[in-house]
Amino acid sequence: MGLFSVFDNYANERNRSHIKNLIEIALADGNIDADELTLIRDIALKFDLTESDIEEIRKNPEKVKFTPPSSEKLKIEQLNQLVKIMMADKKIEESEVKICRMLAIKLNLAPKIIDDLIDLNIQQEREKK
Repeated sequence: MGLFSVFDNYANERNRSHIKNLIEIALADGNIDADELTLIRDIALKFDLTESDIEEIRKNPEKVKFTPPSSEKLKIEQLNQLVKIMMADKKIEESEVKICRMLAIKLNLAPKIIDDLIDLNIQQEREKK
């Protein structure tokens, strides 16, 4: 196995792990809203993951191990995408916030970052209007 394939494999595992986290947030309130699913698909496409990849991750989340990004910038980007999924259905459920905070901790970031990202996303939405 060459050096590039090791990096490709790590990136694929990291991306699949992130999609799993996005699905977990979307399902925290019991179902995946159409807007949440669209956003998950858009993010998965950027990672060259297919609709069947998403469905496989959704049906077998236990097969996807948690693989965090190595840089703080990517960790924050992932958390911001989690917050966007959480806010996609225009409702912020406490169960979703709790999962986001737990993921922040797993990424070795302060859970308060979730509140900051929620505020930032709300501000960005207001500016769009």
